[in-house]
Amino acid sequence: MPDVFILGFTKCATTSLYDQLCTHPGIIANRVKEPHFHFAQLRGTAFNGPADDDTVAQMFISNRCDYIKLYNREDGITIDASAMSIENLDIVSMIHDEHPEARYILMLRNPLDRAFSAFSHMVRDARESKSFRQALEEELQGEREGHLPIWRYLDSSRYVERVQGARRLLGDRLMVIRYDDYIQNNATTMDTVARFIGIDPIEWQLEHSNKSGNPRSKSLQKALMRKSIVKSTFVALFPRSFVTAAKRFISDLNVGEKSRLCTDDRDFFHHCIRDERVKIDSSAPDAPLLQELYSS
Repeated sequence: MPDVFILGFTKCATTSLYDQLCTHPGIIANRVKEPHFHFAQLRGTAFNGPADDDTVAQMFISNRCDYIKLYNREDGITIDASAMSIENLDIVSMIHDEHPEARYILMLRNPLDRAFSAFSHMVRDARESKSFRQALEEELQGEREGHLPIWRYLDSSRYVERVQGARRLLGDRLMVIRYDDYIQNNATTMDTVARFIGIDPIEWQLEHSNKSGNPRSKSLQKALMRKSIVKSTFVALFPRSFVTAAKRFISDLNVGEKSRLCTDDRDFFHHCIRDERVKIDSSAPDAPLLQELYSS
């Protein structure tokens, strides 16, 4: 069973972190980075956002036996990097109950940057057809309740109660990483992560995963992202590292510039989450980082 859980948050470089860790000889790289098993146990597998069914079909493993098989290894450390796990503290509690000796990691990014990155990610995948402002307004009106969490750009940028709840539950078995530290001081941060999960540091190389932007060809992007017989066969035949590199190469060629975030949309976002700062428990271990992230 997994030794390490990367709980979230989405669009906070969890894929880059996972891919880096998987270059270590002491880590076993699974074909499935995000099986979302525990999320599926609590939330099910039926979601109604555009192409959500494709995401579920390609990523979710809801059968316990199949999930156990992913991590039935004893020759190294295994990682479940299901980054939607932190969306609901009941999911974190479920994971902790089943894996009390595991190590847990959270990555926190500037909330607005995270939200706009998620929006740009969905635009890249030819799934998001609304403007950023329209998407936020739809979320506020409850029109995205049945979608996967990545569609809810505001809600998934609300860290405080989730981080504080996870810390109370997991204690010092939880490591919270500042996204900027990971990007700007990568080697030092990765060395700290390595020691936290029980492996020796190595020479780390950072490669940014999941580059976002406007697709030059929506048809090509859909072919890359949606489930198909050709894609499923390719994934089954080759190692995850090769599949990831090939997909990234083609996707990067097809991805153009990101949309620009205007001042009005920036101000509107901050207005929508202005209540988040008052939820911070100043005595909690992660309070300084949370206060920094919600200082705008």
